[in-house]
Amino acid sequence: MEKCVVIYKSRTGFTEKYANWIAEELDCDTYPLENVIHIELSEYDLIIFGSGVRGPKMSGINFVDKTLAAFPGKKLIIFATGATPVHESAAIDRVRTMNVPKNSGIPFFYFQSGFNYEKMRGLDKLIMTMARGIMRRMKEKDGMQNSMVAAMKNSYDHSSRESIEPLVSYIRSL
Repeated sequence: MEKCVVIYKSRTGFTEKYANWIAEELDCDTYPLENVIHIELSEYDLIIFGSGVRGPKMSGINFVDKTLAAFPGKKLIIFATGATPVHESAAIDRVRTMNVPKNSGIPFFYFQSGFNYEKMRGLDKLIMTMARGIMRRMKEKDGMQNSMVAAMKNSYDHSSRESIEPLVSYIRSL
């Protein structure tokens, strides 16, 4: 198997959890994005980047563009974590479209995580509180919006180690 590294950006711990699970399964190194300046990415054949989703955007996604520019031809894989249930394919497709460079062929994986209000800070906590209030006051809500309002009341964790299996299998097949 190729030498790989998992780089992650985690605000509340969910992405870090998935990054560590992936690294354990593949027996590879893992680093928070903040520490990337201290490692030599050229030593790795495959870079796996993961972060949480904020709206449709992934935190730290500009790392992918910088890596593509610095290491043309380097194999990359992207994974996102978020509170959106995996069956909400339209929302997940939007995350893919907003974050994976067009025509790059970079594989994308999504893992459901959750909300951790206790670890949210500053702007993130304010945005979530405001979004919850706005959605709660909406007169007409679709099924997803009703589910979101109910889910946003408390912290929760829907992380599942089993959900990384498609990513792990894909990498092992390379």
